[in-house]
Amino acid sequence: MGMGVDSVDASNSCVPPGHPLVRLAVPLPTASRGEPVFLDGDGGRFSENDADRAPLVMYAWGKLIVVREVDVDGGGCEGKKGPSGDASTGGFVYRGHSANVTAAKFNPAGTYVASGDSRGKLRVWAYDHEEHLPKLDVHVLAGPIRDISWDFEGKRIVVVGEGMQSPESAKVIMWDTGNKCGDLAAHARKKGSSCAFRPCRPMRIATGGAEDATVFFHKGPPFQRVVGDGVVSEKCHERGSVYSLRYNKDGSILASVGSDGGVCFYEGKGMGLTKKYEKVHKSSIFSCAWNRAGTHLLTCGADGFVRLLDGTAGEVVQEWDVASAQVGEKAERVPLGAQQLGCTFIKGEIPVAVGLNGQISVLPLPASLGLSSVAESIEKPLILTGHQAPISTMTFGAIGSDAIYTADTDGVIVEWDGATGKAKGRVSNANEDDADLSGKVHGGATVSSLAFANGVLYSAGWDDYIRATTGLSCVGKEKLAAQPSAMTSGTFLACVMTVDGLVLVKDKSIISEMIDLPYTATSVCLSNDDKTLYVGGDDCNIYVYTITSFAQGSNPLAESHVIKGGHLKPVQSLALSPDGLKLAAADVRDVCVYSTADYSTVVSKGRWCFHTQRIGCLSWSPDSTVIASGGNDDNIFLWCPAKKMKRVHYRFAHRGGVAGLSFVGNNASGGGKDWTLVSAGADGCVCWWDVEKDAKEKFGL
Repeated sequence: MGMGVDSVDASNSCVPPGHPLVRLAVPLPTASRGEPVFLDGDGGRFSENDADRAPLVMYAWGKLIVVREVDVDGGGCEGKKGPSGDASTGGFVYRGHSANVTAAKFNPAGTYVASGDSRGKLRVWAYDHEEHLPKLDVHVLAGPIRDISWDFEGKRIVVVGEGMQSPESAKVIMWDTGNKCGDLAAHARKKGSSCAFRPCRPMRIATGGAEDATVFFHKGPPFQRVVGDGVVSEKCHERGSVYSLRYNKDGSILASVGSDGGVCFYEGKGMGLTKKYEKVHKSSIFSCAWNRAGTHLLTCGADGFVRLLDGTAGEVVQEWDVASAQVGEKAERVPLGAQQLGCTFIKGEIPVAVGLNGQISVLPLPASLGLSSVAESIEKPLILTGHQAPISTMTFGAIGSDAIYTADTDGVIVEWDGATGKAKGRVSNANEDDADLSGKVHGGATVSSLAFANGVLYSAGWDDYIRATTGLSCVGKEKLAAQPSAMTSGTFLACVMTVDGLVLVKDKSIISEMIDLPYTATSVCLSNDDKTLYVGGDDCNIYVYTITSFAQGSNPLAESHVIKGGHLKPVQSLALSPDGLKLAAADVRDVCVYSTADYSTVVSKGRWCFHTQRIGCLSWSPDSTVIASGGNDDNIFLWCPAKKMKRVHYRFAHRGGVAGLSFVGNNASGGGKDWTLVSAGADGCVCWWDVEKDAKEKFGL
């Protein structure tokens, strides 16, 4: 039965627990200029008091909620526990929302998460359950939810956001039933930006306005606005928005920050202003957070700085120039991507911040403050990088290098360490200034394909350029006559497929003119010896070419065979087995296999036909016995030509489709990874799967 966009499907809210996922590289936070990024580093009692659990930070990526395990000491995720107590994979992604997620918070125990989206829907779901089942799913506001806060008992939730045409911009409800337990005051134009629940009795709720620079205070339950008592200070910020409100641990102090660059401290119970510090940052302060002891307040702003304030004296005791740390030298002006939009403490003691470019900075603390032994061990800001946009393609680096390259729809290319699952860094243009620190190699255009040949990474983008990269530096580019859509490589040669034909590339240069074809090419595959090229066409045929001469003006391709009648739809992907004896081809439904000796059919159409959308990637196991296929239907299948009637099915592998898929094989430096499958998808994630047990049991290998 089909499901609507608002239907709840518990099995699709995460990677099913039975799948052999061993490592997960998660995307970076989604960020918009001039808007705060929510970060929650308080994993609750469930995580804070367990030394076997890594420090967590939670944020949103599009419609997904990401819980990232932060590896501060470099020890990796080995030996750590995951959300439900099983082995850690390095992170977790929740996929239960049908609209962009705008806020999420752990409950005090750390067992449940309350999350809200741009349609005003609030979901409360189990973090410590293997299927992460929902407890509550209800619309609470007419517009986007901007902030969420739990009470200290974990029984009540306050949400604030945009009321649109409804009379409410904030609401306080019971966590399990959704029943209201008070009436909260509406801010100007029904727009609220932040909220905070006092973590002790007597209970108090503070809400901040998005346009009226006002903080409203409420007491209860049932909750109602406190007005006219001569103590409450509502109008302490000069202008604009109150971006963040946070109580310290014992509820004695409430802090607020806003677009005026000031920080205000209020008495937690009576809610009167005690201190106000102007221009703590030169521009808007987007977020603040208290440390575990409730003695120091962390703030971040659009000036590229993160500052730590003493909660008693109010003075700045430490500041970090994150913009300069990302640039690598003192920044004369703040790059757009280095504006700091969110901050928090993880494990209550390690400060972290995130910028507009999504990169997360784990910040060191001086030993003189005596706040955190872990943060004191960090010598300089630790920058966590990755993707902020859907991954569009993936390829492996040199043999034995453990290098994996991925690219996304924003033109960002990232190199990963395949052994640890960590991002080494973003590729940058050597001769072009990345003034805004966005890391966009192809000028913000989608990178349609990647290929690695003879020590060079080639990337083709929708800016109609093919670029050559060595290390993390893009050292050359060539203009293409048409938009590229796919690319393949052998040992020394690469072939770019465009909408108008094929182009051959070697040694960082285009070595052929545009090769016109009598059909529209839809997929390409090049043999390891650079001599045979396989091209799938929109006429459902597969064309086999021998690469001959590269003489000026001549066509280097000589057609040697055409595989006809094998497919009913255009061929979308091709893969040659490592031994060169078999060719796998896939369309929008079927996966077929052909012998390269005489091009006879090994597996015909109608046999492996269980994908429901375009099959965009194929990969052979190193021993040429198993084929992996990934499609836009979110599924990964394993097939074996020797056992045609059997298959292994991994559902919901990537939300939005699988963009890249490959067995590790000889890419691993230490060997022993022949049955490790790496996939990348439109959910911005890179996954490592150990498929050895499933493949050998199912196919009898």
